[in-house]
Amino acid sequence: MFSPFRLPLKILDSPLEKQAFRSRSFRRILFSACVLSLLLAVFRSIHLESELHRKFPSGYLSLYHNAGLSDPLSQQPTEESRIFAASSGISTDELSPQGVKQLMNQLPDVVRIPFEDAVKDINIEGWEDDWFSSATYDFDRSMDEPKLDFVFNWVNGSEDGFKSIKHKYELDSRLNDKAGKWMSEHSINRYRDWDELRYSFRSLDAHARNFTNKIQVLTNSVPISASESTSRLQPQRPVWLKHDAVTREHVEVLSQEEFFEPRAAQCVPSFDSLSIESQIHNTPSSVDQMVALSDDMFLGADHSAADFFSPLFGPMIGFKSKSFNVKSMSTSETPTFGEKPHLHYTSWLLNHRFGQRDRKVQAHFTHSVSRRVMKEAMASFPSPALRGVCERFRGESKFQIYPWYAAFHYSIERFREALLWSFIMARMDTNKDGYLDWTERQTLLAAIKPGRQSTAGEDASTPVKVAEGRDRMFYQLPAIHKRAGLQPPLSNIKVMWTSLDGPETIRDVKCHKFHIDHCLAESFDSPLSDRSYRNPDFTTANIFSQLSRRDPKCGDCLIKFMLSTVPRGLEPLLPPKSRRHERETTIKALLKYQHTIIDPDAMFVMVKDAEQAETEMIDRAISQNKHVTQYCFNDDVMTEDPKAVAKVNEVIQKVFRTLFPHKSRWEE
Repeated sequence: MFSPFRLPLKILDSPLEKQAFRSRSFRRILFSACVLSLLLAVFRSIHLESELHRKFPSGYLSLYHNAGLSDPLSQQPTEESRIFAASSGISTDELSPQGVKQLMNQLPDVVRIPFEDAVKDINIEGWEDDWFSSATYDFDRSMDEPKLDFVFNWVNGSEDGFKSIKHKYELDSRLNDKAGKWMSEHSINRYRDWDELRYSFRSLDAHARNFTNKIQVLTNSVPISASESTSRLQPQRPVWLKHDAVTREHVEVLSQEEFFEPRAAQCVPSFDSLSIESQIHNTPSSVDQMVALSDDMFLGADHSAADFFSPLFGPMIGFKSKSFNVKSMSTSETPTFGEKPHLHYTSWLLNHRFGQRDRKVQAHFTHSVSRRVMKEAMASFPSPALRGVCERFRGESKFQIYPWYAAFHYSIERFREALLWSFIMARMDTNKDGYLDWTERQTLLAAIKPGRQSTAGEDASTPVKVAEGRDRMFYQLPAIHKRAGLQPPLSNIKVMWTSLDGPETIRDVKCHKFHIDHCLAESFDSPLSDRSYRNPDFTTANIFSQLSRRDPKCGDCLIKFMLSTVPRGLEPLLPPKSRRHERETTIKALLKYQHTIIDPDAMFVMVKDAEQAETEMIDRAISQNKHVTQYCFNDDVMTEDPKAVAKVNEVIQKVFRTLFPHKSRWEE
């Protein structure tokens, strides 16, 4: 019988056996190192404890106790938390303030979620393959109108209980300066209540009644009574909101403790809308699609569900002309005011994940988004998302992920990425070996040749060429809705692009500089590079990475070339039907990430004072009968002078009563 083979290892004497640690000088160094390590451990413990108590001042802790809740600093994971941990693959140790604090520094900034994992929660009904492959639908199969949730981020900043809790955290915030300037200025206009929510509810009841599933109001917890020693916590609730059965059926008031996921719940309360919005996908509902809005947003005309979301075309997204393309986080070039630092940071994150490009800023109106997509977008930026949700006040760490900017562009980029993944990994790699051999490369080159030839006449001075013979689905959207038994858009009728026309990123791309060696790989169009051995540049993973992230314009042009060969649909980029698993995965991904770009008919007014508000809102709009389909009246009144505030309030109430004179069914 043969014994196992053993490597001839030479075992060296240990330092102890050599008596290397017996010198007095070495023992002194060792002792000093031990003392320093002990002091460092004590310092870190004290620092962590102080940080946690900064997050949970004693006043709020007493409210937790009085409300019958556990002290967040010593809170043990609940059964719900344990279930969450088990389903998410995380340790219950992470579901504590200490664990969350440590986890922030351990999580990566960016992760790539495989499509196979991303579409596990997506179900298809049978029409989706025809729809995405050829943009055809069996119109004998009538669709049901979708129901949507409307979700408000709201707070009554004038309520004493809210101000008392907020003040405790303001005192402990790192933004609190010795002169008290930040405390005196930051909340003048951010938390003031003009009774906007009442009138926003009226606008929904008047103009979105037929497709509203549920209205959710996300708010902070406040003491039930004025006496803190006996008070318990409850969500803020509008004083005018009814308590009857109809209201309970349609309206749900949720405190942050009720919808923040367990790790994020260690950081409540938050007074930062970006933090709250990063958790908005966790609100419980029977539907996936929601419309998020602030209480200063109002509908001004009748809407259909298709003004926000269509099962055939996805959510409607509006953008401003302003865009960001941040290639480095140089502090000398980083803006410091308003929302710009957060857009700047999120642009950098998106560039890191999907490649560098200009990405427009979302319009400041209603935001239509899928809970599933929002959840995935936040999960793709683990450390920034966790840090962001633990921001108590906006600006505490200077940079914070901007949930809407991240989610909208994540959806656009993932739709594009799904097409490239499908084309390279499943359509071109016919033998499934993860490598494009010369035969497969020839097939790819032949496939893109007609599209390349069609853009040969472009240059930097000519307009973007529209693919000849290709239907523009954004023009056909209303008619398709009618034929499918769906109400077409009534208000957001200026449709600029749909994902069935291709990902939004190809809309304005010029491709006259597309070069095979640069966009695919050196010598891609020659058999010489891998005649004897495989060339690592020709692996599908490398080519996919080049097209999807390293040079996004190359990927945009390849998609544009392929789609120009058919009048409608995305079939040239899809896996063959024989590769059933890959094709189904791709179709599910396209269904999840589809989107439509619109130019909203909306009016935005930054209210600064009474005279300006009356001129812009009444004299130039309402008195001229210039009604629009959506309004946003943003509070920028930077004074607390009672007379000045009263004058502004008089103008605002006049506007509200004129536009929305009738009570909603949920109003006392």
